Amino acid sequence: MISGKVRSWLVRLYPRAWRERYAAEFDALLDECLRSPLDVVDVMLGAMDAHLQLLNGDNVNWRIMNRINKLRTTILVVFAAYIGFIVAGFSLVGLADDSPMIPLMKTAPALAAAWTTIQMAAAVALLAVVIGGLPLALTVIRRALASSRHALGLLLVPVFAFLALVLYVGFVYLVGSGRIQVPGVLPVVQPGYFPPGNRLMLAGLMLVFVLGAIASTLAVWKAVSGTDVEQETFRAVGRTLSVKIYTFAFVPAVITSLSMLVMLLATLAWGWLAFSILPQVFAGDFGPWGTSTRVWYFGIVALMSVCTLAAFFGLARNRSARTTV
Repeated sequence: MISGKVRSWLVRLYPRAWRERYAAEFDALLDECLRSPLDVVDVMLGAMDAHLQLLNGDNVNWRIMNRINKLRTTILVVFAAYIGFIVAGFSLVGLADDSPMIPLMKTAPALAAAWTTIQMAAAVALLAVVIGGLPLALTVIRRALASSRHALGLLLVPVFAFLALVLYVGFVYLVGSGRIQVPGVLPVVQPGYFPPGNRLMLAGLMLVFVLGAIASTLAVWKAVSGTDVEQETFRAVGRTLSVKIYTFAFVPAVITSLSMLVMLLATLAWGWLAFSILPQVFAGDFGPWGTSTRVWYFGIVALMSVCTLAAFFGLARNRSARTTV
């Protein structure tokens, strides 16, 4: 049982207008249902969603908070976990590209199989996210065009973030090919020597990627939080389809989370095989800026693990919400 002080603190997390209307009822509900730390996290996510609703100018509604918001927020948790997993995945690719592991996979079938498993699971996860999020994205765009351009602007944040990344990668390619000369930056870096200029360029690339991922996740989260629609109607191929957008997204979210788990296990297998074949690589400094390979690898695994656990927490929260609707 969670203490009364914790329940009082959780109620205060919600906006003032929400508390003035629902505090007594919500406190009674917490007294009955608040049993574990996961329930505390669940309430905190609901508070965040309530604040986003108010910022979007929507009316606070108790039924929506208990029905739609819980389903919606848990789908967004899976999405945010997936974005974090992408950051870890690209870090793994960068770590492997700067080491002898990539050439080694041509002669080590088991290592190559683990890497192929990571790639295939990544493709499945991406496809699931696109399919599951399509009705929701269309709903947000439709509502934004009809009422508020602010939500549409939020959806453009991932587009601009991707364009910024493409432009930066293009710039790095032009510098690496010698078409653009930058003082202090070498087009080709020799093993064991990483000039400060090249370090700054790599840091810039990582910064653009990570900040773009964070900004895109927050923008999408806020845009979707302003959509209090549970069911939407679409016309496709001359037919009218009625879709419960959050219920529809649940199965793709399951596939995404399972794909993340597969990638995590394949990454562990890949690292163990690579360490067994080339222990000197993990003892070396093949990480970014010539840093420890071991530190970066275990950091990547830790981030993948946290994101995978968050995704499965989202699934459990979504399932409980579906059973109470």
